[in-house]
Amino acid sequence: MKKEILLLLILLSATASSYAQYSRFGAKVGGGYTTITGSDVSSASIDNKAGLHAGIIYNFDFVSSLSFQSELLYSRKGFIYNNQLVGQNEMYAGDVNFNYLELPLLIRVQRFGLFLEAGPYLGYLLHAGSDVNRVSLNSTGGTEPTVIGRQDFSTADFKRFDYGYAVGAGFIMDNGFFISIRNTGGLRSISTQDAAQRNMAWQLSLGFLMPVFQPAGL
Repeated sequence: MKKEILLLLILLSATASSYAQYSRFGAKVGGGYTTITGSDVSSASIDNKAGLHAGIIYNFDFVSSLSFQSELLYSRKGFIYNNQLVGQNEMYAGDVNFNYLELPLLIRVQRFGLFLEAGPYLGYLLHAGSDVNRVSLNSTGGTEPTVIGRQDFSTADFKRFDYGYAVGAGFIMDNGFFISIRNTGGLRSISTQDAAQRNMAWQLSLGFLMPVFQPAGL
């Protein structure tokens, strides 16, 4: 019985060691722009908003040119109401902000430092807030619209969970430092109302991947 247990421990140790040889950990940070899309979104009244993201990375090579990569990211998203018409005599103007925890799960193909990546992502809304004014079109004594109040959006106005796709490309150097560009798009409406509103972002990132252990010749 002791021999069988010892053999099992040796096999498990060898398996863990072989996986570690192809594992890399790292981190990334970057910015870009974010917005919302959907059938209920007018591009004329919704503007892009600056976004940012940062987090940690785990990468596992199946072979030298094909790997799996997962990331755990803090991502700041949102959009800008640019005189969004509400009813006949009122508009929204201002920013809506989202703070997400996101988990992209990607397959990466790499050749000579260049790589392509694609896969799904899962998102959890940590917090939502806004700085939005309600503007009346019926101004008195002038031609400029008049601010008549605030329109507050909070976490309760948006769904907690989001999911979608992520596709990107980049270049990684021999020392593990990389630059990448990525497009992410939500496949689920984030609004708790009937409105079809989905997240969309373009992201530019800088980061690094360092091997846990890299055998000679890999």
